[in-house]
Amino acid sequence: MPTETRIGTVVAGFRLISPIGQGAMGTVYLAEEARTGTRVALKLLIPGLADDERFRQRFLREASIAASLDHPNIVPTVTFGETGGLLYLVMAYVEGPDLRQLLHRDGALEPRRALRFMAQVAAALDAAHRAGLVHRDVKPGNIIIANEGEAELAYVCDFGLARHVSSASSLTNDRGFVGTIDYVPPEQIRGETLDGRADVYSLGCVLFECLSGVRPFLGESELAVVFAHLNERAPLLSQVRPDLSSGLDDVFTTALAKTRDKRFPTCAALVQSAQSALDGRASAHRPPWRILALVGVAILAIAAFGLFATTRGTSPRAAPAISQDAIAGDGLGLLASAYKNDLGASRRTTLPGAAYPMLVFDAKAVAVYFPDQANGPSIIITTWNRTFRTAKGVGPCSTVEALKRAYGGEVKPGRWGTQGPRINSYVVGPNLLFAVNRAAAIVSAVALYDGRAPGADKHGGAQAFANYAALFGPQCVA
Repeated sequence: MPTETRIGTVVAGFRLISPIGQGAMGTVYLAEEARTGTRVALKLLIPGLADDERFRQRFLREASIAASLDHPNIVPTVTFGETGGLLYLVMAYVEGPDLRQLLHRDGALEPRRALRFMAQVAAALDAAHRAGLVHRDVKPGNIIIANEGEAELAYVCDFGLARHVSSASSLTNDRGFVGTIDYVPPEQIRGETLDGRADVYSLGCVLFECLSGVRPFLGESELAVVFAHLNERAPLLSQVRPDLSSGLDDVFTTALAKTRDKRFPTCAALVQSAQSALDGRASAHRPPWRILALVGVAILAIAAFGLFATTRGTSPRAAPAISQDAIAGDGLGLLASAYKNDLGASRRTTLPGAAYPMLVFDAKAVAVYFPDQANGPSIIITTWNRTFRTAKGVGPCSTVEALKRAYGGEVKPGRWGTQGPRINSYVVGPNLLFAVNRAAAIVSAVALYDGRAPGADKHGGAQAFANYAALFGPQCVA
C-alpha cells in the first residue's frame, strides 16, 4: 500500500491538507500552495518509483505532455517533478464526487445523464489521443463530476500517468498491476502497444456500468475477471436493462470487441452510436468488420435490387466516397495498419514544409496524415481522386461554381485559406474542407478533419492543418 506523508508537510511548495484518494501508484492529497493558498490535488507516487530510472524518465516526459493538454473536460496539470526522492503530480482541484462515488450513491444512472457525462469524457480522451497520449486507466474513479451552476460537468484526471502511444505498454511490472482490472482492454493484458482504442474499450466498460449499475465482467477472483476480458463475449445490456433499446447490445459488442480493429475508432464514435441506439436510430459508425460480416447478405440484396431496378429504369445509389465521417470508407483516428488493409499499397513520406508523416495511397489518390509519430492515430485524410464525390456530387476537379451551387449557404470560406479577397479553400459542415486551384477555378483536393474538436478552427488546430495539407499536398489536375 502507498505510504502516507504527514499532514501539514510542505511538498514542492504545497502544504498537504488531507488525503482524498489512494491507488496502486500513490496517494492523492488535497493541498494548498503555501504562498497563495490556492487549493490543488497533489498526487505523491509510492516511495521507490523515483529509483526506477526508466519509470522516472517516462513519468517526467509524459507528465510534460499531459501538462500541455488544454481541454475543458481534462483536469489541468499544474506542475510535476521530483522532491525528496518522491515523484509528484499537481493537478487543479475540482470539487465534486468522482463517478465511482456517484454510482455507489445513485446506482445505475438515467441514460441521458450517463451519455452527457460520457460525451464529455469522450471529447477529453479523443483530444489526448490526438496529442499522442493514451490514458490507460479510464475508470469511474478517474472521472470527477462537478456542479457548475445548473450544469453537471465531467472531468478526466490522472493524465500525468498515461503513457505515450509510442511506448510498449504492459499490464504488470515488478511492482504489480498497473491499471484497473475491471476496465482493462485485452491488448493491455497481453502487453501489446496501446492506441486510443484501448481507452474506447475502457470507456465502453464505464458506460455499461453507468447504464446497468454493474461492471461488465464479474468474477470471483481477479484472475477470473482478466480471463473474462480476454475470452468472454460482451454482456447483453438488455438482460440487465430490458427497458432500454436492444440496439445498445450491438454498441457494447463493438465497444468491447476483443480485437481493437473491430471497435469504434474513437471514443466520440462510441458515445454517438450509443445515443443513436437509445433514440432508436441506426448508428452512423458501422465498423469495417460489421460491413464485412454483411457482405454476403449485401451481395444478394444488391443483386435482387438490381433486377428490380432494371424493370423500373433506375439503379441503386452507392454510398458517397466523401462524407463528414469518412473518405474512401475510412474515418479519422485509425492506425496506419488499418488504412493499409483497406486502401492497399502505400508509400511513407512527409508533407512538404512540415514535419508530419503521411501515407500516400497512389492507386486511390488518398493521403493520410499522422502526428509527429506515424504509429499514432490519423488526424487528417485528403483525396485528389476525381472519381470520389460527396452525396451532392462534389469532389476533386469539380468546379468551384458546382461546389457553391450544390451546397449554397453551407459553403463558407476556409478561415486559414482566406487572404483578403483571395479564397483558397472552403469548408462545408464541421469536418470537410475543399482546397481550390484559383487559376483553374476547380476543387484541387478535399480534406477530412475533426472540426468538432475544441480549438479546431484556431491557428495550429485541425482546420488549419487540413487547409495546409489540402493546399500543399497532392492535387487533382483538371
